[in-house]
Amino acid sequence: MTQDQGRFTRQPVAGGLRIIVHPARPAPAFLAAAGLLGLLFGLPAIAVLIDPGRHDPVGLASALAGFSVVAMAALAWRRARRGRGPRPLLLDAAGLTLPERHLPWAELRALTLRQPGPGLQAATTAGLHVLAARIAARQHAAETALLAETTGEGAPLLVAGGLGPAVAAALRDAVLAARPAQ
Repeated sequence: MTQDQGRFTRQPVAGGLRIIVHPARPAPAFLAAAGLLGLLFGLPAIAVLIDPGRHDPVGLASALAGFSVVAMAALAWRRARRGRGPRPLLLDAAGLTLPERHLPWAELRALTLRQPGPGLQAATTAGLHVLAARIAARQHAAETALLAETTGEGAPLLVAGGLGPAVAAALRDAVLAARPAQ
């Protein structure tokens, strides 16, 4: 099974082009691993809190550690699903319209791809660490973002995120092809 890299569709509209970006779905194995990790550490932590006989310092510290792992798993789950809904873009003679704001072509300096840094590699050649590294790599493979660098001050604007590198590059080319000659 190949990893979903996302896609985009083009729809001609009066005076321009509408592009609907469909980011890649989160890797199901990544979501399952985060959910399982939360359950494996959360349920024993709840059991410690329910049983008054386990309310000694060691038991409460272990429950706190368990809830810390649950919090990290919840953050990983949330980060994996964030920004994965369809994103409409409108390209016309006036500029590029993002859901957040309109960017005139004169303000657009460049469109750049931001790929996440390399993930941690497993040190062993077999076992659970390799499985975890492969699951994380599948999730990591579809996190390229297309950013619009503007002539003004400030951080680049997000055009689209959650794409594979090839899809993000094709989207950049489609936006640049729709830009009027200056």
